[in-house]
Amino acid sequence: MTHHAPLAAGVAVTVVSAVLYNVGFVVEKRALGSLPEVHARRVGHLVRSLVSSPLWLAGFVLLLAGLGLQVVALSLVSISVVQPIFVSGIVILLILSHVSLGERLGRGEWVIVSLIGVSLLAISLSLDAGSDKAGSHGDFGLLAAAAVPTVVVALWLFFSADRAQPGVGWLGRVRTPLYGLAAGLLYGVAALAAKAVSAQIENDGLVHSIPHIVTSPFLYALGITSAAGLLLFQTALQRCPASVIVPMSNVISSTYVVVVGSAIFNEHLPTEGWKLVLRIVGFVGVLTSVALWAAAHADEAAPAGAFDAAPAVEIEPAE
Repeated sequence: MTHHAPLAAGVAVTVVSAVLYNVGFVVEKRALGSLPEVHARRVGHLVRSLVSSPLWLAGFVLLLAGLGLQVVALSLVSISVVQPIFVSGIVILLILSHVSLGERLGRGEWVIVSLIGVSLLAISLSLDAGSDKAGSHGDFGLLAAAAVPTVVVALWLFFSADRAQPGVGWLGRVRTPLYGLAAGLLYGVAALAAKAVSAQIENDGLVHSIPHIVTSPFLYALGITSAAGLLLFQTALQRCPASVIVPMSNVISSTYVVVVGSAIFNEHLPTEGWKLVLRIVGFVGVLTSVALWAAAHADEAAPAGAFDAAPAVEIEPAE
């Protein structure tokens, strides 16, 4: 019984973190609709605009709470369990986008939501207390070797999307997926750093790990990549429908962290054949569902109040 307790706790914490995380996105999206145009190139203006909105700050607090619980979950159970459940929180986002943001859900969308539910059932049936233990050792050199080129590619994709005019040429037609891909890759790197922090918590306990965490390069890598991802993502979120950009970014970040993170932290898939099949089917089902959703809505215009034109570079005067 005790062998299953961390697994059950990890699943429960992941579910709560996914709910908080996606509710936070919807709250931020509502706030961005009433804010002036923001852009990652104008960091000072972007930050001042965001922190001036109590509604955006409320959404940001929910996001932070969701990410904090994700770190806790990663200290209890393996990446291949946490990430698919975390991504499946988009069901909450889709429903709230429909109710709160007026982003319409059709029959196809509800079929995709149902497919996510079936995929989650497959993952739950594949849980294995023996193999689904969280990895507790990570190498900063390996993490950096994966992270640096990923960050470079993410920035290149973001600025390519930013230069494109919506609907003009092939680049304009894939502008929203490019934004999502860029933000997802940066958040994937941040999730790797979060996994490294969670490994320290697993090794030393929550309280005793604090001195090690604050002196660890993983914490600062997490802070830098999360901040960069935030700047890119808020720019994209203001210009694109939440029901497209959030799933797109989530599926990219989760795929990245499962593939790269499982290797870096030496985590294993279930050993029993049928459980392994269910795990793979569940993971692929979640990712396919989210990718289908994003592809089906990639050409949608941003909601009213969003900014479609790529803004000019503005150099702020020194203060």
